[in-house]
Amino acid sequence: MTRAALGSLKAPSLATCLVLLKHPEQGDEFNGKALCEQIRQLVRNHPGTFCFFHDGTGMVNARIGYANAFKELDRELAGRMTEVVCAVPAPIPRMMIYTVATMAQKPWTIFRTRVEADLHMRMRGYLATDYNHPFEGAMKLVVLGRS
Repeated sequence: MTRAALGSLKAPSLATCLVLLKHPEQGDEFNGKALCEQIRQLVRNHPGTFCFFHDGTGMVNARIGYANAFKELDRELAGRMTEVVCAVPAPIPRMMIYTVATMAQKPWTIFRTRVEADLHMRMRGYLATDYNHPFEGAMKLVVLGRS
């Protein structure tokens, strides 16, 4: 099979909702807990499953308390998550993401660049319009209309 043919094969999207997260420049215990609480509030009223897209391209530093907040969130939402995709170029935040991913029940795919993460999302069956439009604030939930 040619590369072009392989590239055209897409796995179906498994999630009914996509949660887009923009991480702060500095991640600590306090803003980690606050962000995770906002995520809980956001997904509480939406039925179905979720794919989380973490955009940490602007993140410079993350502390263990930040990672711990996401470990707890991952345990709480594991039954509703299909997968987590991350774009985190800086080494320390990426190490914190790996810490969470190691303990996660669902697959986490971690990339150094947004371009690599975008390619992965397209290969999984998400449209660029699902996750690539700008949004205000730290997060946005996109209902994909899939059952």
